Amino acid sequence: MTMYGLQMDGVSDDTRRAKITRAALGAFYGFLGGAAFVFVAAFIDIWLHPDLPLGVDWSTFAARLPLIALGLALIGAVTCWWNEAWQGLLSGSAVSAALALIAALFSAQVAAGMKIVVLVFILLPVAAMTLPIAWVLRRLMERHAFAMRHEQGRARLAWLVVITLGLGAAGGYFMKMPARAVDATRVVDGLLQNPAQADNPIGSVEGASGRQGVPYLLYQKPSIFSTEGFDVRAAYEDGFALTCVVVLYPGRDPYVSICRAEK
Repeated sequence: MTMYGLQMDGVSDDTRRAKITRAALGAFYGFLGGAAFVFVAAFIDIWLHPDLPLGVDWSTFAARLPLIALGLALIGAVTCWWNEAWQGLLSGSAVSAALALIAALFSAQVAAGMKIVVLVFILLPVAAMTLPIAWVLRRLMERHAFAMRHEQGRARLAWLVVITLGLGAAGGYFMKMPARAVDATRVVDGLLQNPAQADNPIGSVEGASGRQGVPYLLYQKPSIFSTEGFDVRAAYEDGFALTCVVVLYPGRDPYVSICRAEK
């Protein structure tokens, strides 16, 4: 990565056309990496735990795809717009931090004034933490420009695409369920195998006992009722659904606090 400007198509002058070309490349690699991240994050648990009937939360997927993919595309475009490397990196990391903070703050139940205060005072530290994202996108754009002037350019470009998809997929991998969430989901899956069994809390849920053998999909999220638990939802193929709260205290076996049918 040069600190003295980036040469595109053999021209060192920082023309508007060169800026647009760099920005388009940065946006392309940002979008590609973001899309890979979202897809892997949505399906990683299904791939890692094929024995569990896990479902994809399509509403979360639909929200993440434009937010993350387009957000990274914007970061890539801003980072690569500038000819000077550090100018681009600082601009890109600032945009990255602002997007991350805005997404986090405006989904939180906090007063509008407090959100603005937090945004202003945390922007610089978060920008420093997101600097590697801008650097990677800038680096990919530079390698793309180099490949365009190389005799094996197509092979190099294909390799850059693979690297971008791999980086996005690696980030999506870390969105997998934590071990405690897997344990909670297994507990509910085991209970659903025989809801009519004695002492099975699912047996007390109206409409659940008669659905043994009906296919279902499982979804989990941190519990809204317990700080040490998970809400595991079972959505049956026929439209019936129930949710169980599984509590997992450290050093103790998990137990089901309550199960209820969805209205």
